[in-house]
Amino acid sequence: MKLLWVLPILFSSLLASGQTPKPRPARGRLLVFLDPGHGGEDLGAQGAKGLQEKAAALDLAQALAAQLTASGMEVRLTRGEDVFVPLWDRARLANEAGADLFVSLHLNASPARQAKGSEVYFLSLGAGDQGAAELAAQENAGGAPDGAGGPESVVAGILEDLSQKAYLRDSERLAVAIQDRLNTLSGIKERGVKQAPFVVLRGAAMPAVLVETAFISNPREEARLKTPAFRLKVAQAITQGIRRFFAESAALPRRRTVADSR
Repeated sequence: MKLLWVLPILFSSLLASGQTPKPRPARGRLLVFLDPGHGGEDLGAQGAKGLQEKAAALDLAQALAAQLTASGMEVRLTRGEDVFVPLWDRARLANEAGADLFVSLHLNASPARQAKGSEVYFLSLGAGDQGAAELAAQENAGGAPDGAGGPESVVAGILEDLSQKAYLRDSERLAVAIQDRLNTLSGIKERGVKQAPFVVLRGAAMPAVLVETAFISNPREEARLKTPAFRLKVAQAITQGIRRFFAESAALPRRRTVADSR
């Protein structure tokens, strides 16, 4: 009963402290927030030849930012260098900017060295299947906010779940559009769109996906990730998926101004 009594007070304080998104500003360009996974002391996965996920994710984000900018969109990154940004802050930055989309970029890893291909995830408010839940647990490591477990964190979690729940359908459509384009990359096996409880997606008050671009644990894919040519192909594929999503969406009138690149 004590928690129920304090809910209205905490709800008001959370609204005042920026837990909900700011109104989207009037502007001519769509704003895409890119999140290079990991960073700083959080290395992420590592390939057999030494490529670190945090570095590869940042390289991919920079290549993707250039492609999206060339397509007429505004792009911001949660990090532009090798620093760690807490998971719970990444979606908050996108919310505060009034972003139209949130895309978190990662590299997959598997004990099976021959595993290959791309996977695009959108949020699951449940545990998801075992494989997705295990992957989410790896990516969520170290992502608990300060004060986790107290009444305020409980209310914050409720608000975050509700804010993303409103966008689940659009997030799924975005994931499908990006996955479809990634499937066109030569040598990339289709692994399909999936759901998982990623912390980084929970607070995003906009369509949000997490892209596992390739398997850094696969020596061939690790070698390809080191090449600007492959990163460019990935960036072009994701850009085409995003453009297709906006072109086909009726949720935001401005999205209709983005030409489909198919």
